[in-house]
Amino acid sequence: MNPFVKTLRFVGDLDDEFYDDERQRDVWNEASAIGFQLFSWAAMIAAAVLAWTLDRTGAWIALGLLLVLTVVTTLTICYSWARGVNLYTASRIGRVRGFVVALIILVGYIGALVTLQPDLFVDASTWAGGIVGGLAGGGVVGAGIWYLRKRNARFEAEEI
Repeated sequence: MNPFVKTLRFVGDLDDEFYDDERQRDVWNEASAIGFQLFSWAAMIAAAVLAWTLDRTGAWIALGLLLVLTVVTTLTICYSWARGVNLYTASRIGRVRGFVVALIILVGYIGALVTLQPDLFVDASTWAGGIVGGLAGGGVVGAGIWYLRKRNARFEAEEI
């Protein structure tokens, strides 16, 4: 077990005897997933509202919430990858729920950036470059997910 997995197992207290009972473990895992999603939704919505309503203070709080949410989500996905489960190939990402989440996060980040914009972002061409860069980056991520799904489908077909 690598140090990353060991560290996150410690954080999650996964070696506690509580997890020895399979039903308790399953129910707690479901409850934890619900709690993670509740926190995610609350943080996203709060960030989107704060970024646009409370000036610079709200924008800084929104940015902090979004960055913490991004780090926690990334660590969660990386842990599952380290344990052999790839979220992007094992589930449908392009659901309406995913687009709503992306929109709320985008509203929060844009609100924070607009409010906290340095003098550099006054120029429209800089904003246009940021938008094009974001779209290009999103396209690369989408292409990567598509490729991984195709590759995993090919591996699964070869195993049969």
